[in-house]
Amino acid sequence: MLEKLLFILWLLTWTLGGLLLASAAFHLPRRLTFGVGLTLGAVTQVWFANLFGFFLPAPAAFWTGALLTLALGLIFSWPLNFDKLRQLIPTSWGQILALLFLTYLFTAIGRGLLLFEDYQNLPTISLMARGDIPPTFALDPNVRFGYHYLMLLFAAQVTLLSGIVPWNALDLTRGFFFAPTLLLTYLWVGRMTRSRLAAYAGALFAAFAGGARWLLLLLPITWVASLSQSITLLGSAAQSVPDLARGLLLPWAINGGAPLPFPFAFVNGITPPLILSHGGSGMMVSALTVLILIVYRFVRDWRGGLVMVVLLAALANLSEHAYLAAFFGLGLALLFHWIRTRSIKIPRDFLPWIGLGAASGFFAAFQGGVLTEIVRGLLGPRAGAVSQASYFTVGFSLNPRPTVISGHLGLLDLTNPRQLVVALFEIGPILLALPIVAVWGWKMLKAHRWWDAALVFGGVMGIASLFLQYEGSAGVTATSRLFGDLLTPLTLFAVPLLWTWAKSRSVRVKQTLLLLGFVTIFGGLILFGIEMTAAQKPVLPLAMQPMDIQIYNEYWDKLEPDALVFDTLPARAVTIFGRFTDSNETWYVPKQSWIALAQNPFLRDLRAAGYDYFYYSLINWESFSPEVQSALEDSCVKLVVQADGIRSDTLRPSWVRLVDIRGCE
Repeated sequence: MLEKLLFILWLLTWTLGGLLLASAAFHLPRRLTFGVGLTLGAVTQVWFANLFGFFLPAPAAFWTGALLTLALGLIFSWPLNFDKLRQLIPTSWGQILALLFLTYLFTAIGRGLLLFEDYQNLPTISLMARGDIPPTFALDPNVRFGYHYLMLLFAAQVTLLSGIVPWNALDLTRGFFFAPTLLLTYLWVGRMTRSRLAAYAGALFAAFAGGARWLLLLLPITWVASLSQSITLLGSAAQSVPDLARGLLLPWAINGGAPLPFPFAFVNGITPPLILSHGGSGMMVSALTVLILIVYRFVRDWRGGLVMVVLLAALANLSEHAYLAAFFGLGLALLFHWIRTRSIKIPRDFLPWIGLGAASGFFAAFQGGVLTEIVRGLLGPRAGAVSQASYFTVGFSLNPRPTVISGHLGLLDLTNPRQLVVALFEIGPILLALPIVAVWGWKMLKAHRWWDAALVFGGVMGIASLFLQYEGSAGVTATSRLFGDLLTPLTLFAVPLLWTWAKSRSVRVKQTLLLLGFVTIFGGLILFGIEMTAAQKPVLPLAMQPMDIQIYNEYWDKLEPDALVFDTLPARAVTIFGRFTDSNETWYVPKQSWIALAQNPFLRDLRAAGYDYFYYSLINWESFSPEVQSALEDSCVKLVVQADGIRSDTLRPSWVRLVDIRGCE
């Protein structure tokens, strides 16, 4: 009970700090203070916790992040008075109820899904919760894991401070950031349009907008078959369906989906809807993007500038390409300003952005994440430093032809008529917002609203990605993230700009826009309806069983800090014990030495490889050779813990064991 009370106190600490920062650092209308303050507090405290986690134990770092957020809020707001405190109270209880409901909804859905990257997220969360900050590759302790991990760190905080298991902490974290993303979008669109109806439309569009692959179902069968001949499927699509034409009638056969299968025709490899953001950054990137877009216009003084540095540095960790695209767009906006004014004088109101870019870039260079690893790679060899290898590599090659890369449909050459048609369906009608968003960017440039202009002109990086192909360790499909730098401003600005533009237009124009908007969100609505069925069927990740949870509750972070645990399901043991294993070159490619050990896990071979403990289940035991089974009965093996129970998949009695093999030399 004390643990739960302390967790609630931790939540209240950074929430109050965020509200005070929002009120003191920005000239916000009172209606915006609650949503902005809550999101601001969450982002600020986890960013501070990350920095302090470099040299403090995890509990101290996590509490320091929250307390420092509150301290800054109090200092910025001092002296406090009744009017300042009244500003912190929401103008409408509807905002609180909406946040609670949306958090619950997306958390419940997440508990029933095992989509995308939980095999890497959960071990990383478990290790960061015990203090591995910035994270190391869970499956090889000699490799740095330069990942955009800030949301996973938030989940690690929830894991440690609330005492709940990492997978539930991650689902709660995703649900939490889903709620302010939609709330802030609602508030921002409402402020732009002065219309509550438009605000609802903007929030719905943000949640469900995506591609329109399903429109291929309306074409003649022979046309679809002809288009399909030019498509080479990638990833989960290649494993799910034989080809595009037949796949439109089949489910997207992926592990960890909802009880009802997702139709392949409605998913997307370029513009998936926000409600499918179950990856390692979830919706924290979206929440932060809208937060910055709201608050930058209301900066009071240096206090607001300091908070902006924190937010931009957090963005650099969460989405390095979005951060770089925004500052690329900022530079492009300045260049266009020079061309427009025929002068290379830097406007006075642009100078703060140079400072913000320099300060946030400084933190990005050492705070952890992809950009830190890039900087380390550039500077390390020159300094003659010998350090751990980095998990991720970054490289690009030039494409001679403009190409859109879909995570499902592969490389779509826009000079090939068939592939161009498929690409347009895959991207969807959102591209039609490009002209009005470009005009808006130009207007923002002339009005010196630099961050709006930066987001729009940053889309040029997305266009440039048509001629680039990513060749790093994340795979070629990571190129689609760069194209997302074009789609993000289109999705953000489409509803408020088109709503305002259409006010004075004919009924037919309004009907056309409504139809296009419905087409854009229809796929997302279908997928959302299907994933809601997952809320009724929570599942355990990483092939875990209830017995594994018993072991977790008793032995998480209890083994020696440098212990290595062997498990034929490596991510499982790392998640359960918060200790490394040494099994893989990448998340997908095991080491040859580990494969040999997994096939015949003789204890002395495990010890020679550096392992201290062996974690296995009854099913593992039954697959071992008689020689291995006999070795596990040797006197050198010490049983640490065994949990008995019933397997949920076979309903058979079973057990899991952790044994100490350090005596088996």
